[in-house]
Amino acid sequence: MHSSDAVLAASLAKLWPHREHESNCFKNLFCVFGLHRWLQLNLGSLAQGKKVRYCFWCSRVRVDGVIYEP
Repeated sequence: MHSSDAVLAASLAKLWPHREHESNCFKNLFCVFGLHRWLQLNLGSLAQGKKVRYCFWCSRVRVDGVIYEP
């Protein structure tokens, strides 16, 4: 189950640009320490029944509470 979530997270990471180059050093440090800015991603039928969020500041994706770094 987790391997399919990892594949889903890797494919979803390509849907939006990563903001690491736009954010300042403090925001990058927040991500390093695990304090991400999670935003909800509505995917409709693509990931039915899954709670998907992505970090606005880095490339990490959280699927059903598990964080993936593609």
